[in-house]
Amino acid sequence: MKHIMIDLEMNKIKKQYREDKKLSNELIEIGAVKMDDDFNEVDRYQTYVMPDYGKMDPHIIKLTGITDDKLEGAPRFKEAMCDFEKWIGGGAVTFYSWSLADIRQFKTESSFKEYDSETLRKMEKNWIDFQEEYSRLLGIDKKIRLKQAVASADYDFKGAAHTALADAVNTAEILKLSKKPDEFERVMKPILDLFRKDESGTTLLDMCPDFFAKALENEEIKKNE
Repeated sequence: MKHIMIDLEMNKIKKQYREDKKLSNELIEIGAVKMDDDFNEVDRYQTYVMPDYGKMDPHIIKLTGITDDKLEGAPRFKEAMCDFEKWIGGGAVTFYSWSLADIRQFKTESSFKEYDSETLRKMEKNWIDFQEEYSRLLGIDKKIRLKQAVASADYDFKGAAHTALADAVNTAEILKLSKKPDEFERVMKPILDLFRKDESGTTLLDMCPDFFAKALENEEIKKNE
């Protein structure tokens, strides 16, 4: 069994290019980490993808650092998908991402651009929303951001946030930790204690929400300095 953590970056399609098209975003970068049975990293994948409709949105450039120049000469969607699927290879695979936005993008854009493959169907059947799984492990209903998850696990975020490969690498680290119950309990104990209910069904977070929200905010600011 292989495990593959995937992260995608997308560009918004502006109205003048969209017209009546049922596609609001296009893929501009794929990042992925391949892991073995024990969730040890064995390979990485990254490619930019040239969009078909319009130029890069200024907000997405600011968020990701991906400019039109960086996309020059990159493969179009179908070519990029074929190359990515070769890297994935055959056999049993479980796919993961931080939320379900990425598999939805694969499905929507593939349908719109008339792309189909056995690997795509395999993705649809074997995709796990690790953001939801992580919240379940913490015992909370709220979904948290990836950088908050990395900070809560006492890791330093590797690379630049909102770049596909860096996000995939960091999410894969958290996934690996989550598969080691004893280590997860030890590393995450300060966070888990916040969400554990006492006899009255109250958590520390319930009692002091503003204090802990401010503490987490300050910790994130400190890590970004």
